[in-house]
Amino acid sequence: MPEVVVYSVGNRSQDQKRGLCKDITDAVMKHYGAPAEAVVVTLVETPKTDKAKAGVLFSEMPPR
Repeated sequence: MPEVVVYSVGNRSQDQKRGLCKDITDAVMKHYGAPAEAVVVTLVETPKTDKAKAGVLFSEMPPR
């Protein structure tokens, strides 16, 4: 059973999450030959206040 874990900052809409999970499932089916029922996708979202890069919290970085 293939399992894919996606880590990201912030919170996405249900539609965005649904679309990402569908696309990942399709890619695993295509490249691994696994049936959709066997593919597990886990989304892990972290608030910007709880994640840092180069010692700076994402919440304190200037917007891009």
